[in-house]
Amino acid sequence: MKVNYKPTGTSRQNSPKQWEVWLADAAFGGAKKRCAVLVDKRTPQGYSVYEIIPLSLKGAKDVLITDLDRAGQDRPSAVRITSSAVLQNNAFVMRLGSLCNEDISKIITSRN
Repeated sequence: MKVNYKPTGTSRQNSPKQWEVWLADAAFGGAKKRCAVLVDKRTPQGYSVYEIIPLSLKGAKDVLITDLDRAGQDRPSAVRITSSAVLQNNAFVMRLGSLCNEDISKIITSRN
């Protein structure tokens, strides 16, 4: 007997990769909302992600996104690295883009 299995969420081929920007259902600050997130790394518990925020909310440690088109953003944005969340595969809705090497370097240095 042949069974057609369709998992919920993204497929293994389309799973989030490090430094990609995704639209996801995430809980930052307690309330669950659909927002843009940056995938940091995959852990045994799920995917560690950072919230992407409007530039008007940028704080001292937040990292400005320089290449907005590549990141799939339509307005000036920043990555909030002071708070992160862990998401499961089914929380990711759609891939928006990825960060350029310059932005990745800034995030790595600001985390340390």
